Amino acid sequence: MTHDEQDRPTWDGDAIAEALGRELARHDDVALWSYEPFLEWLGADHRARAEGRTRASDDADAMHGCGRRLRARLLARQCGVGLVEAAPRFITPTRRGVPSVVMEEAAAAGAAVCVDLSAAAGAGRALWDEPAEQWVALPAGVPRGRAIALRVAGESMAPLLHSGDTVLVELASTLTRGRIVVARHPSLEDGYVCKRVERVGRKEVLLSSLDAAYGTVTIPRDARLVVGTVRIVWRTHCPVPATSG
Repeated sequence: MTHDEQDRPTWDGDAIAEALGRELARHDDVALWSYEPFLEWLGADHRARAEGRTRASDDADAMHGCGRRLRARLLARQCGVGLVEAAPRFITPTRRGVPSVVMEEAAAAGAAVCVDLSAAAGAGRALWDEPAEQWVALPAGVPRGRAIALRVAGESMAPLLHSGDTVLVELASTLTRGRIVVARHPSLEDGYVCKRVERVGRKEVLLSSLDAAYGTVTIPRDARLVVGTVRIVWRTHCPVPATSG
């Protein structure tokens, strides 16, 4: 290994996440979500070396990739979501049918029914009427219960969620501020949204996007509109930092 190779940074996302997590207790977390303040914090003790490293395009790409991945991990922690940085493993159902019919059977097999209905799309179809052609194998240690897997459409929940990612939704009407839920939007022809609970009022619930550019959604406070809370995210879009040989 050459001296230059030895001096190149090793982007340990877990270690940086722990360190930045401690910083969150001392700073405004909103400011830390932007990239430049994160760079400033990271390079505070060794700024000259950090600036020199980011001049090379491959180092800059590594830094940006690490930043996106780190931000997703911290958002998952804030929202109480388990993060799996890999595509879900699908298994063949022992019996095909609508979720209400095969949900318990899937849970007994260590899986969740996967509905091919995008959580953010106004498809004009009822979620529970969609036949389940696939089951998603659950990670070890995940409680077996009433849950359903859904594919996400849209980029409003980036960087934690992207189109094509899969979420495990624990079925319940409970609404907790800061958690991510899937709910039916009455004005979207039975369409469903995947958003973070921003505020729970007496008559309305305000749901927000993780990407502020997409704004908020307001739905009536009606238990019948809430599918449940997102407990696990399988991210197929998880950039891996570049490494040197």
